[in-house]
Amino acid sequence: MKLQQLLLVDDQPEIIELMTDYLEASGYTIFTASNATEASQWIAQERIDLILLDIMMPGEDGFSFCKRVRERHTMPILFLSAKESDADKIRGLTIGADDYIVKSASPAEIVARVKAIGRRMSSIDDIERSVIPGVKVDERAMEIKMEGHLLDLTFIEYKLFMYFYEHLAQVLTYEQILNRVWGHDLYDYQNIRVYVARLREKLSPYSHIVQLHNIRSVGYKLSEATNDAK
Repeated sequence: MKLQQLLLVDDQPEIIELMTDYLEASGYTIFTASNATEASQWIAQERIDLILLDIMMPGEDGFSFCKRVRERHTMPILFLSAKESDADKIRGLTIGADDYIVKSASPAEIVARVKAIGRRMSSIDDIERSVIPGVKVDERAMEIKMEGHLLDLTFIEYKLFMYFYEHLAQVLTYEQILNRVWGHDLYDYQNIRVYVARLREKLSPYSHIVQLHNIRSVGYKLSEATNDAK
């Protein structure tokens, strides 16, 4: 999968113009919207590979729009917001965003984060495989099934699961997870905890198949459930 068409949603014309210039210079096709209504129209009309989304917009805000998009779509969503509090960041990640970038970040850093997601998407192989009985991975469709049931995962949740699954029973440190899943070390450990908590919740009905363990002060480990758990 290749990251090509991006939707930039922001009600500030100067942000739209600046980021469009930088992203187009990097080879992306950019669609722009100043509110959630316009953004919804682009999603209905075009194949959107990634959304850069402001929070404070007229009408429906970015948080609400992100939740609505997540009900039907799995493309990566990156919040690009002036809101810098940890509470806002955690809220954005919890409702389904794949990254949260404050507007004080340089355009070059924003482009770098978009490219990091693009590299991860293009590295997905067209294969389907199963390592643990009851778990089926379709990397072409970016789908995980447990006992035939499709998990409702965001892009980052999918990448997080796949990293654990590819290193089954191995302890993965916070630093390893940051570099492999996000492609940079700009996140803090609290953000990882938010994503792992969301992934663990979605895996909880299948704890008799796989279990995601917290290794205190180190990181996490995914393992096949024990016979007792099964």
